[in-house]
Amino acid sequence: MSQEAVERVLGRLLTDERFRGSAKESLELACMQQGYVLTTTELSLLSGLKLQAINEVAAQLNPGLCRA
Repeated sequence: MSQEAVERVLGRLLTDERFRGSAKESLELACMQQGYVLTTTELSLLSGLKLQAINEVAAQLNPGLCRA
């Protein structure tokens, strides 16, 4: 398992609204487009995340931590 790639995807989901939108449509495609190399298992586990919960956490972040 590539922990670094998983952490990058999670961070990106929290801090990048566009990436979240793309991931909502297809997490696998969004990751491929950004060059994140994930195993089938990692993609499956990440796909199981509730994007609504991630959106709620993202809304709590200081805008200075988010991508413009």
